[in-house]
Amino acid sequence: MKIISRSEAIAQGLPRYFTNTPCKHGHVAERQVTNYGCCVCADNAFKKWYADHSADHLKHVNNWRKKNPDKVSAIRTKWSESNPEKARQSSKNWKQSNPNKVAESASRHRAAKDLRMPNWLTPADRLEFDTVYAYCAALRSAGLDYHVDHIVPLRGKSVSGLHVPWNLQVIPAVENMSKGNRFQ
Repeated sequence: MKIISRSEAIAQGLPRYFTNTPCKHGHVAERQVTNYGCCVCADNAFKKWYADHSADHLKHVNNWRKKNPDKVSAIRTKWSESNPEKARQSSKNWKQSNPNKVAESASRHRAAKDLRMPNWLTPADRLEFDTVYAYCAALRSAGLDYHVDHIVPLRGKSVSGLHVPWNLQVIPAVENMSKGNRFQ
């Protein structure tokens, strides 16, 4: 580590400096320009504070999240976009750790499809369903990652569509997952 005095660090606009002399606790580490404090001592003090106040801190963070859902969503979206591989892996890990929740979600989706399938569909319409799903299955068996998507989502926030053949499309999985439950 390069030795630099506090006055030089201030002149260069740096937040820390290093003199190679130990603090009163014996740490040879960087010091903070604002208060001359040893960075190791500050880190240890924070860890001790957090150990004593972690429940209060967690409560504060959860309250903030409840009051700012749009900000939380924006932060998560930004992180997912800048870390697509980690986001995919995180999602995969969550699904493996929560099989009951995944099954419940799939069950809700099937129920939504059943509720939104009109009883006036003809046998020809039902055959068209089979054709769309068979086409998607053929693409997947060829090694392509495709999904059957509802053009107008079954459970959208602003609009809900029907589970009918003319509301289905076969699209790449990435496009379907980025679309989510929105009508564009």
